[in-house]
Amino acid sequence: MQIIISADEIKKKLSNYTPDKAEEFHHESAAKADKLFTKALKESSNKDVILLSGGTASGKTEFLVTQLNNRNCIVMDATLSTELGAKNKIRQIIKARKVPIIYTVVPDDLRRAFIAFLNRDRKFGDSHFYKTHSGSRKTLLWIASNYPEIEINIIESSYTPDKKLQFSQIKFDSRQKLIKYLTGKQVTESDIISSVSIIK
Repeated sequence: MQIIISADEIKKKLSNYTPDKAEEFHHESAAKADKLFTKALKESSNKDVILLSGGTASGKTEFLVTQLNNRNCIVMDATLSTELGAKNKIRQIIKARKVPIIYTVVPDDLRRAFIAFLNRDRKFGDSHFYKTHSGSRKTLLWIASNYPEIEINIIESSYTPDKKLQFSQIKFDSRQKLIKYLTGKQVTESDIISSVSIIK
């Protein structure tokens, strides 16, 4: 049985929540997600624990629903935008004698992802987009460099000509090539601001 833990889904059940005020409820929903994650690690018999990462509006939720829906595992749907947060979750998983697996969704075009972010019902300030996309890439490189035993899956999201979101896995035949790819994908918040500034 799959267990999915998502702060975005938890938000919907909080008192007085509305999508246009999503940012105001982010801290509370993230704290509740962390508690549910700890509980799932203790109580679930599933051995695989997927940490789903990537910047906001990258397509993670749709990837989860369409590509991971039949897998028996625990899924933590988060951005993994800080190394500390990732380190704590990996430590918890290993302590629970389970297997951490990373799936990260990277948009083929940050400008396209930013447009999707601006048009979502769940409203956040633009800084949330910059921080999660820059931070999640930095964290992923840190994981790849410091945890060579952890499986990392890179999923690129893009749109078909008829505007449907599609996913393709980018595969590497060595850890060295994965790290080289992730190094080339590093962007600062300033880089992202510059690349999407023409949109607003």
